[in-house]
Amino acid sequence: MKQTIRAFIVDRSDWVVFRKPGAGYGNLTALAMILTALLEPSMALASEAPCAPGNSSVWAPAAKDFLGTSISTQSRVYFTGAEGILTEVFYPTLDKVQNVDLQLLVTDAQKTWGDEERRQTRHEINQVNKRAMLWQVSTSADSGKWKITKKIFADPGRNTVIQRVTFQTLEPGKTVKDYNLYLLNNPAINNSGAGSGNTNQCSGKQGTDQGADNSRTLTANGRVMLAASEPNSTSSALAISLPWKAVGGTPMVSNGFVGRNDGFTDLFAGAGDKTMDFNFDSASGGNVAQMGWIDSGNSTANSISFDVVLAFGNNEAEAMNTANATLGSDLNTLEKTFTDDWIAYSQGLNNQKGKADDQYYLAVMALKSIQDKSNGAMIAGSGTPWGETSSDSNLGGYHLIWSRDLFKFASALIAAGDAASANKAVEFLFNTQMQTATQDNPYSRPGRFPQNSLVDGKPYWNGSQMDEAAMPIILAWKLNRVDLWPKIKLAAEFLSHAGPGTGQERWEEMGGYSPSTIAAEIAGLVCAADLANAANDPGAANFYLQKADEWRNNVANWTFTSTGFHGNGKYYIRINANQNPNDDANLTFGNGVGSHGERWIVDGGFLELVRMGVMSPKDWTILETLPEYDAILKQTIAGKGDAWFRYNYDGYGEYNDGRNYDGSGRGRLWPIFTAERGIYEIAKSGDGSKGESYRQALKAFSSQVGFIPEQIWNNSANITGWQTDTPAAFTVGTSTKSMRPLSWAMGEYINLIAAINQGHSDAPSVVCQRYACDKPQTTVTFKVKADTKFGENLYLVGSSPLLSNWVPTSGIKLSPANYPIWSVTVSLPAGTPLAYKYVKRDSNGNTIWESGDNRDFTTPASGEVTRDDSFR
Repeated sequence: MKQTIRAFIVDRSDWVVFRKPGAGYGNLTALAMILTALLEPSMALASEAPCAPGNSSVWAPAAKDFLGTSISTQSRVYFTGAEGILTEVFYPTLDKVQNVDLQLLVTDAQKTWGDEERRQTRHEINQVNKRAMLWQVSTSADSGKWKITKKIFADPGRNTVIQRVTFQTLEPGKTVKDYNLYLLNNPAINNSGAGSGNTNQCSGKQGTDQGADNSRTLTANGRVMLAASEPNSTSSALAISLPWKAVGGTPMVSNGFVGRNDGFTDLFAGAGDKTMDFNFDSASGGNVAQMGWIDSGNSTANSISFDVVLAFGNNEAEAMNTANATLGSDLNTLEKTFTDDWIAYSQGLNNQKGKADDQYYLAVMALKSIQDKSNGAMIAGSGTPWGETSSDSNLGGYHLIWSRDLFKFASALIAAGDAASANKAVEFLFNTQMQTATQDNPYSRPGRFPQNSLVDGKPYWNGSQMDEAAMPIILAWKLNRVDLWPKIKLAAEFLSHAGPGTGQERWEEMGGYSPSTIAAEIAGLVCAADLANAANDPGAANFYLQKADEWRNNVANWTFTSTGFHGNGKYYIRINANQNPNDDANLTFGNGVGSHGERWIVDGGFLELVRMGVMSPKDWTILETLPEYDAILKQTIAGKGDAWFRYNYDGYGEYNDGRNYDGSGRGRLWPIFTAERGIYEIAKSGDGSKGESYRQALKAFSSQVGFIPEQIWNNSANITGWQTDTPAAFTVGTSTKSMRPLSWAMGEYINLIAAINQGHSDAPSVVCQRYACDKPQTTVTFKVKADTKFGENLYLVGSSPLLSNWVPTSGIKLSPANYPIWSVTVSLPAGTPLAYKYVKRDSNGNTIWESGDNRDFTTPASGEVTRDDSFR
């Protein structure tokens, strides 16, 4: 051991006492325990830190202040920050966290007080250039004694995160030598800190060391570094441009276990003497932390600047060589290259005829920063929701790939003029994530997409969500990727045979018939048909169109109730267990909220019918649902704007007392619905300016720099019996602790500005054209008197896809509620000549057409009309 460590370790159940110089003990019992420890060979002092694995490992807060990466593909590090410090760093892919947090600790030289950088309340975050992901972060001590300013970016040519740090004294008459500075780092190699928990040397707890980290002090080219690793795997190296403080000729750096003998514990726990005593050369098999005492050279200036680098490699030597290479470079040049590369990227984007603002460019760059450079995969968020109370048993967090989310923000990149990134994303979907029959997976079916996956395509959660099979097809259509047709066809076949019901809808909690899912399925099949025709596969095209028409013409029959509990009783419900939305089947909803009748729960999923081009924004069922949706789920936040809950009885959010979500809680307001509503209002009016108030609301819900969160705090309210309160400690309309930024939300900001510019929504044109989504509408009620046998139902067929194109299996089912009068009400394009007939069908598919000629009529130019008929 390089230095004598005055640390005596005592085990009493599961607590540890550290003896430091001048600490003293309160009684002879404690002294006897220490002497016992001294005589115990297993507790002998050594260069290896004892008490593995330390406290349980948790993630950093998910409400990020900044994030980024180099635009260069040579650098495979992706960084984030929260509470003014560097948090999760990903390498070499976006699904692998390698570091949890890195910060400074400050004490006075007399060791009478000490501060933790992240715990200060005054953090100022700025983009150095509004067209680059270069960040300046300033933290001022609550006491007013000091200020730390950092520029944070990545080495464009190496796997290194760089922090250019300036420490400034704010106390009159004080200089740098009157303070001690320490660097504290918490690695988490390959998504794991403590791993699954090895044998605790102090408490005797048993476990395994799978995934646990190792840390040790090493020297490369004369520079002392702190290296973290897992055996035969990824390694990190922490290095600074200044030397470490030396005591007795030994650099004061140490490796320890969190909560046991890490640097923070050394300074502030136990006696709390603000003195660094520990100097462990290594810590193996646990939740490790690294600390070094920075040598300021007894500077009499009032500020000092230095550089901190965190480098990565396939082993310790590679990581340390990378760190040295970065520190040996001209960092001003690296910073300029990093910035210039981002500026060049931004200059190639669509400025939406001048309507693109700084937040628009930030949103595009944020999406580019969460695209993996290895294969184009894009993650939902750069962190783990409520990370500070989530253990490393949660390996995925939001840094996984959902094909639904990827579709949303890849579509946004298309709107922003970055089709190249979107093309990489769609190639990932079909070449890597989509499953095939040959995969060794019990859930695998040709053309199926897993609920989510890692960057290499390996499923993480294996639920089946049918919108996730449809949306990749729509994305391929947007990009005209006919070259992918053989794989697209696999997805279309899976979709057409497994739909329209889904194992899970877009909130991933339950299965059934969902308006939002069915909207995506219909659009996916129409897009697949268009690609099939381009690929000279007309048989597939006809089949997909017939199936799309069938689902489109009956989605209201399946999910629109006419006997609901809210408003006038006519609205789309969130999800239906079967094809009868009026039977009020009792469903068990997720996140611990219990069982409720299906007619009681509403959400905004019905607006996807418009967004996907499946229905007109003025379809009567859409217009009927808006009042109930707004009355139940909408809130207007004073000084900010309108926002909506996901659905009533949502449990995915913090508790009413502010505790983090832990499997249940209270769902909060989601800004993505503000964007969705803005795009809907533009579609309904054809006027881009109708989206402006929603854009302003999104800006108001954003962070200091412009990151849009997953959820924001709501006005306390009772929502159909579901009390949802915001504690006084939190500000209504600001980010909760779930996730910020949410990639989906950033994408929707881009899509909203594009819609404001264009004056219409981003509905796939081929879908909109088929179902006349952009045409004036009129409402027609068809009534027909018909006697039927048991098991027979009546269907409406006709000369338009909206009336099945004369295909009985795609016909619209009529209601027998007033038997023998059967009826259905539909929206049809106004002023349009149509022909129609009625058919009877039984459960075996036997079809009886009514006799006589087709019934011809022209829909009125506006208003409503009823057709009274008798079956012939």
